[in-house]
Amino acid sequence: MMKRICSVLIFILISSFTFAETETKRDELIIVIPGDVKRDYELFLDGRNPIEITDYSGLESRRDVVEVILIQQALVLGGISDPIRFIVASSHARIIKQVHSGTALMSGNSIWYDLLNDRDLLYVSEAVIEKGQFEAGLYTILENQKTLSAKSLLDVRSLTAVSSKAWIIDWQTLNSMKMSSLINTVKWSSMVKMVAKGRADFLLAPFQPSKDMSFSPEGVHLVPVQNIKIGLQGTRHFAVSKRHPKGKEAIKALDAGILLLKEQGIINKAYSESGFFNEAVKDWKKII
Repeated sequence: MMKRICSVLIFILISSFTFAETETKRDELIIVIPGDVKRDYELFLDGRNPIEITDYSGLESRRDVVEVILIQQALVLGGISDPIRFIVASSHARIIKQVHSGTALMSGNSIWYDLLNDRDLLYVSEAVIEKGQFEAGLYTILENQKTLSAKSLLDVRSLTAVSSKAWIIDWQTLNSMKMSSLINTVKWSSMVKMVAKGRADFLLAPFQPSKDMSFSPEGVHLVPVQNIKIGLQGTRHFAVSKRHPKGKEAIKALDAGILLLKEQGIINKAYSESGFFNEAVKDWKKII
């Protein structure tokens, strides 16, 4: 099955390149992603063609990175193989603004359904993450032993968390935990720095594919609190601009491609191999 869909992807890609040679010029499809995702995506690819990727594990692999690959594979499977150019935005709000305006055709990373309420401006793709599939860890620095020793919701409530009100699902989840202290900031980089400096005890992040599930965003080494996890409700989708001239064509292709990737088990494979669906934490206590 996997070989068949890879063959289809490669065939479509080769055919599109042949066709491209007869065209005078084709418009680039602009996809907007955070700067750190673009950097890690390029490091993960290491010169490889994203359409030909079948192994989603390795250095720099994470949910955001494999989603950039999946969206391109879905578009090709749906019949769109125009060249793609990535632009970067520093926050979720700015990503949405670029898609709203039509400056970007679509977001390169999935977004919670609850955030995609501007249906006059946005098409919403088929879900790539279903309800209940998104689990997060409580990430902190090794020096923060108080946080690392937490074993229950009661323990966690006494800590200081950092997140963003723009991340509605994360913010709602933390509020429902009745945290004694919750800091709001816009940028992911700011969250990481607050944890590093001890201004916040932890941030929420997907479990990582490394052996100990640690990672080092912004050069800060973060590790998960052991044996407890958070369950986030909601589904995640890609946003496509209705103002972009290719928006309608793109959403049809994207949805068709996502359904094919789901049928072949590739979306589940990508999220598993990137560490997002993490077998290592399946028996950890879900505190909410």
